[in-house]
Amino acid sequence: MGRRVKLPVSARMAGRSARLALAMARRQSQPYSMVFVLTNRCNFRCDYCDIPASAGKEMSTEEFRGAIAEFAEAGMGRAAFGGGEALLRPDAVELIEYAKAQGCFTSLNSNGWTTEKWLDRLAACLDMLVVSLDGPDDVHDVVRRRRGSYDRVIRVIQEARKRGIAVATISVIGPWNEGRVDEILELAKTHGFWSYFQPAYLDCFAHDAGLHPGIDPAMLVRLADRLTEAIPHAPVGSSPGFFDRLRAAPRFSDCSTCTAGRYFATVMPDGLVVPCHLTMEQGGYLNGREVGFTRAFLEMPRPSGPGCAISPYNESDLIFSLDPRAVIAAARRAMTSLTPAPQV
Repeated sequence: MGRRVKLPVSARMAGRSARLALAMARRQSQPYSMVFVLTNRCNFRCDYCDIPASAGKEMSTEEFRGAIAEFAEAGMGRAAFGGGEALLRPDAVELIEYAKAQGCFTSLNSNGWTTEKWLDRLAACLDMLVVSLDGPDDVHDVVRRRRGSYDRVIRVIQEARKRGIAVATISVIGPWNEGRVDEILELAKTHGFWSYFQPAYLDCFAHDAGLHPGIDPAMLVRLADRLTEAIPHAPVGSSPGFFDRLRAAPRFSDCSTCTAGRYFATVMPDGLVVPCHLTMEQGGYLNGREVGFTRAFLEMPRPSGPGCAISPYNESDLIFSLDPRAVIAAARRAMTSLTPAPQV
């Protein structure tokens, strides 16, 4: 499935990781892993997503650069960029380059439609490309409401891998593709990418609205069982702890004990700093443009609620909670360079 590689670790990254270990030992907060939502605008109108309807004020290039620099000074080791569709902003790659220059591990979430034209620049500054993949072409193009989108995603994955960029996919699961999980895993083995799965939410910004009405706990148990079974044989990105949480639906965990807001958080397009996008409507959060981004992070109120089923958030929480299976899975991902299967 892959081969072991030696990872280059920058001195600044190592220093921030050591600083994180000290902060965790002292039960202090540190903005180690930050998501920058560059825009809520999107060139797709996917069936399950309402993010584009929230498009509004966005920070300027200089304001985002200021946020990145401030968080890097405060100990940020990982900077992730997303949307909406982040690449609708002409400065998206510039901001990724800036974060890399600050010594951060960088990642980008994209729907893949315009990504290919940026790959040559991204190869010099991007550590991980995450693209949306909802299934084979007959599912993906229908859910995305864009003919040809599946072909572009596969081509982007292939071209990114040729340039040495690690790739992962995120598949939002619902009744439309629950039965196609094995096909997605086969694509992951064929093209050499890590595959993540999570259920669709009814409202992308309102945790209390719950999951898509077509999803019930039994579906999530089936999904968790299938992916747990596949871990030894396929590049499943999530750790067993996430699948345990899926089996506990509808109360996946507990927002009040999540490490979101302590070691990772999200910067919204207008500068609001929140634990995660699902809890932003709970209120009381500060805008980094107004008070400074480090202060907005450190004074963030604790979220409340029955936990979520968002794969990256759960995996981050499990890692920062020192769940041994999550730590082992993270090490496996870091030390394994997936290679596409030979074409016959």
